[in-house]
Amino acid sequence: MFADPGNRPRLDSVEIRVTFSGTDAAAALRTLAPDHGGARRRVYFCEAVTHFPYTPGTLAHSRTTPGLPLMDAGVTLRLRVGSGRGGGGDATAVLRPCRTSRITEHWLGFRAQGPDSLRLGGDWSGENRVLAASFACDCGRTAVEAVTSGGAPPATAFSGRQRAFLAECADVRVGPGDLAVLGPVLTQRWSGVRLDHHRVRLERWSLRGSEPMEWFEVSERVAPEGAEVVQASLTVLLRGQGLEPDLAPKPLTRRVLEALALGTRVPGHGLGVPGRRG
Repeated sequence: MFADPGNRPRLDSVEIRVTFSGTDAAAALRTLAPDHGGARRRVYFCEAVTHFPYTPGTLAHSRTTPGLPLMDAGVTLRLRVGSGRGGGGDATAVLRPCRTSRITEHWLGFRAQGPDSLRLGGDWSGENRVLAASFACDCGRTAVEAVTSGGAPPATAFSGRQRAFLAECADVRVGPGDLAVLGPVLTQRWSGVRLDHHRVRLERWSLRGSEPMEWFEVSERVAPEGAEVVQASLTVLLRGQGLEPDLAPKPLTRRVLEALALGTRVPGHGLGVPGRRG
């Protein structure tokens, strides 16, 4: 749990995630998702990919895996844009897992202002339970598309508060020119779906290519009190419908990023996160 120097605790919520991949993802989609609707988005990630680009051939010969320095340091930078002309865009900086000692008193007291919002909470997937800080900015569609088209550096999509937060609280510093923009991943999301007494969000992730990949995630955001009971109940409910969640130790975002690092990047520039003082 996060706490300020006065020892006042802050844990906004717990996000419970259950992930399916491959044929299990297809089965979960058929069983759980409504037959229509679902908000469609394109999702991109900014990462300081090392030894880029990778191909299946070079990986096979080198026995290496895509280097993801930001994710290895617990930092995820994500851009999303909605489908259709009316779809919005947002940029999110996530620290996961997040060390409580890194969150300064100023940010412990920040929740939302203007387009920016910060959520501090638990992120649970099976037995993997970590703390996460998610700083989102409703930057707009134009800002995201300028970055993903290669016409603007990633810094233009992230707000000044987000960059200051990363400079003060992240375990890694990103310099200009370090980032590649990876994507897109195509997503389809259904919010507020009722599964028995659970109110969940369903999200399908699809990665196109010569070997298409697909994931499906069921998530539920709940109050910290009683979260363990909710997680157990949701898992039993899904297995009772013949669905078998992933037991892979890697989080979904890492698996997606590793797959993206094998493909083609969108030209990008450094985030330009300001350096720390001292």
